[in-house]
Amino acid sequence: MHRWLGVLVLTAMAGMMAAQASAENDVAEVSGVAELEERIEYLKEMRAAADEAQEWDRDGFHFRLDQLMLAALGRAETASRSTLEMEVGDGIPDVGERLQVATDWLLKSSIARLEELYARTSQERRKHDEFDRGMQANVSRAFVQDLQWLMFDYLRGLAALLEVRENLGLSVEDERSAFQEFVTRNVERLHGQIRLDAQTLTELRRVLRTDPSNTDIESALRAVDQKQARNLANMAAWLEMLQQQGVDIADHRALLIQQEGRLGAEILQRDVLASIWRDQTERLWRNVTRNGPTLLLRVFTFLAVLVLAWMVAHVVRRLIEAVMDLSFIRPSELMKERLLTLSFGITFLGGLVLALTTIGWSVMPMLAGLGVAGIIIGFALQDSLKSFVAGWMILLYRAYDVGDYVQVSGAEGRVRRMTLNSTRIATSDNTIKLVPNRKIWEETIVNLTASRARRVELEIACGPDNDIDRVENCIRELLSEHPKVLNKPPPEVHLARFGSSEMVFAVRPWVRTENYWLIQRSLLKEIRQRFERDGIT
Repeated sequence: MHRWLGVLVLTAMAGMMAAQASAENDVAEVSGVAELEERIEYLKEMRAAADEAQEWDRDGFHFRLDQLMLAALGRAETASRSTLEMEVGDGIPDVGERLQVATDWLLKSSIARLEELYARTSQERRKHDEFDRGMQANVSRAFVQDLQWLMFDYLRGLAALLEVRENLGLSVEDERSAFQEFVTRNVERLHGQIRLDAQTLTELRRVLRTDPSNTDIESALRAVDQKQARNLANMAAWLEMLQQQGVDIADHRALLIQQEGRLGAEILQRDVLASIWRDQTERLWRNVTRNGPTLLLRVFTFLAVLVLAWMVAHVVRRLIEAVMDLSFIRPSELMKERLLTLSFGITFLGGLVLALTTIGWSVMPMLAGLGVAGIIIGFALQDSLKSFVAGWMILLYRAYDVGDYVQVSGAEGRVRRMTLNSTRIATSDNTIKLVPNRKIWEETIVNLTASRARRVELEIACGPDNDIDRVENCIRELLSEHPKVLNKPPPEVHLARFGSSEMVFAVRPWVRTENYWLIQRSLLKEIRQRFERDGIT
């Protein structure tokens, strides 16, 4: 009986503790909304103070208000997530309505502040000419750009606030539609302005090439280029917001990549790459319809430059080959082959790029795409990249050459061919093995034919009753008479082991590397025949 009462008491205590913890959590959630309400009240007080401040103090007040407002927008998002996770019960206030009231005020205040920033930006831009180079104009342009970034922060906060209100069950279709229309309109405006300034820059550069000493053209080019840089930075920010709304931005992204000429993973997206290709193709077609005869001349020039590049590449290849054939250079055959192929490829590729520029084809976006693709492929094919680097290390250290007999990574045979990724080895039974260069470089490389001379190591056994000096002299005499045994270094002959049944002599003559296998196979037979002739058993 007492045991059951104890269990009931413990159960009741656990329930009370859980209820208390739940209540504490709910109070914490309510405190989050209360903190947001306190921030809003403080914002109202600061705004009233800003309205009463002197004109020269208002910018400081407004900048501080912007910081507080953006922080409140972020706090609203946090409070919304906490509210949605709450379980409202008896005695717990309904914070949804309070959060709705707070977001209503934040929405109206953010829109009003955006209108003020837009008006202030327009007012500041009207103070100076777009291309004025004075100090006040530069300060004004910097201030306008700061206002622009502040507007972007407000727009991001406004987009997040619309998500908060949607999560609270409020209708935001009208506000979202107006937001998307506003962003889209600004993106389209910037798109047209960027294209217009790009044409202006092209024309200014053309004029400057014909008159390099024209300082006015140079100043105008610098001014338009700076304006274009600002517009491209703003365009990137607008596109980020437009993409978050689920709008297709492939055409705008392609324009951004073409004008910036920067590396970016976006170029690997199918829609962006297709837009760049379409734009380049349309530009080429416009040139065809507008400048037919001129285009024919350009095509002829393109083919001529391509043929000339091919011829120059062959000439460069032959010159490099002639230089490498000089006696004081003498690279390995593998290094020679790689350098000749590389020189031809680089020369012809440079000619191809030059030929493309003659027909007005912009190669920068494609080169940027190839650069990004190269980085991504490099990460995907790390083993192949390691083999590529190892291939160059093998060539630089001249570890082996074509025709050398090597032992590498478990393979033994003669090197037939080597690429920058693998080495082709023919074994003694003419089996071809492809060994990755990275495995070769990571392990010990044994080149059996790298030196001009090698030492043959044999062991010759005879009966223990033979005279040791007589046996040694017999072997030395045979080695000295052998036409393929080298006198320098002199061959070594000595008693290696002596047993009850035999004596074993170590025979180590030096031979040319190309005669190694022949001597190793034939010398045993010749020594045995000499023993029989001299009566050595």
